[in-house]
Amino acid sequence: MEFTVINADVIQSGRDDGYHNDSDATRTFEHVGCLDLSCSNILHIANLCLISSSNLTSLKLPVNRIEKICNLDSFTNLVELDLSHNNIKQIENLQGLIKLRRLILNHNPLTKIQNLDRQRDCLEMLDIGFCQIDDYKFTLYLKRFTNLISLVVEGNPCQTEPMDSERTFILSIVQTLLVYNNKTITVEERKEALDIHSQLITMLDKNDRKWKRMSVDKQLRLERMADRKDAFLDGIPEDEDVDFNVSVFRNTTVEHVLMENGRYGIHNVYRTYADDFRRLITEITEAAETCRGIRSQMVNKFQGELRQLIDNGVDESRKCVSELAEYKKRVRCDFPVGSDDGGNPVTNDNIACGRFEERTRATWLTLMRHEDKLSRKITKMIGQLRDVLEKQIIEFKQLVNNRFCMLQRQQNIFLQFILEYAVSSVQSDDVNNRISKVSQFTNDVSQCMESQASQVERAELYITESASRWLDDIFDKLNRWHIARCYCGR
Repeated sequence: MEFTVINADVIQSGRDDGYHNDSDATRTFEHVGCLDLSCSNILHIANLCLISSSNLTSLKLPVNRIEKICNLDSFTNLVELDLSHNNIKQIENLQGLIKLRRLILNHNPLTKIQNLDRQRDCLEMLDIGFCQIDDYKFTLYLKRFTNLISLVVEGNPCQTEPMDSERTFILSIVQTLLVYNNKTITVEERKEALDIHSQLITMLDKNDRKWKRMSVDKQLRLERMADRKDAFLDGIPEDEDVDFNVSVFRNTTVEHVLMENGRYGIHNVYRTYADDFRRLITEITEAAETCRGIRSQMVNKFQGELRQLIDNGVDESRKCVSELAEYKKRVRCDFPVGSDDGGNPVTNDNIACGRFEERTRATWLTLMRHEDKLSRKITKMIGQLRDVLEKQIIEFKQLVNNRFCMLQRQQNIFLQFILEYAVSSVQSDDVNNRISKVSQFTNDVSQCMESQASQVERAELYITESASRWLDDIFDKLNRWHIARCYCGR
């Protein structure tokens, strides 16, 4: 079976305003408010760009062969959308319909309700009857819709017997409803539903608050992770993870010395080094975050100045073109009919054409000079930004290197202190036992030093390489944009 392609003739036939103008129908489509293309054998939602997106408020496409919702984002004033009796399997691509009040999707192979988050505060009527929804999870989703007053669910596999129990359950969850399955909800029904499912409602409210808190915490955590990545810190511990012994010195000798010696001096030395460790990590973190803030300010300032520079250049070019257009209008009036040096008649059209060509060449040269000037300024701005950012990155790398060197020295000094104390603690043992323990202590501390040196080196390398990579990436993008802009400008 052939399918229909939406075109000017189809749109004209589907207008609800009774307007017909066979001579030039396309000119009137900007005034279309309601469009009914039902029973038109349409397979794809396409070519609706022929209609003004600002005026269309009602679109009806029932009883067609549509399989995918698409190409509707620009119709931001759409209030009613009817896609019933089609082959749609998923609700999607409705993010732009921020004023949608009525959504009719009955008799489609839908299995779940989703992707309507942008309609939570505006959707008033939803018809999902006779689809393939086999559970009531959609009620938890629709529970958050603040203005949903009418819902049609009948004819889905999820329906249970007796029907009154299903109705009571839905009313207890989606409490904004006034009409359910085309039947008005009475005050008695609503009260009964709330009484029967009061415990369920309490539990759902509690879960809603819990999930809301978890969602907020997750969002904050994701934002924090993004900020740390921008600061090149995603490989560095923070907060409670910055633990001197657990994160860095988890080894047998350190634990043995701390456990076998309850003297205040040993634990005081341990706490001193632990505090120094946290302090150095904090200094690295603060330096990285400060550098991130400075870099962001520089880039934002550069982008603002660049936009202003380009806008000024565009204004100059427009001024030149406008002057050329004005010149074209008056140039013919300035030259009366005359004759050339040979006595041949010359019309004002000939003179005007010659003058206009000269003026066009002059305007073109002026535009090219403007473009060259703008290009040189942009190149200079990019170079200046690179110099400043390179200096900032170099200073940041030097600070990071200094702090990591101090961190490495602190670790080695502490481990050397532990080794010396551990060796002194076995001086009273017999020779063989003492040699064995000293060898064990030495090997353990040496392995720890190597391990910690490797960790510190990797952390420092990651930060410095990330900083260099960020610098190269941002200027690679800027240079590619500038080359593309120059190419298009010419």
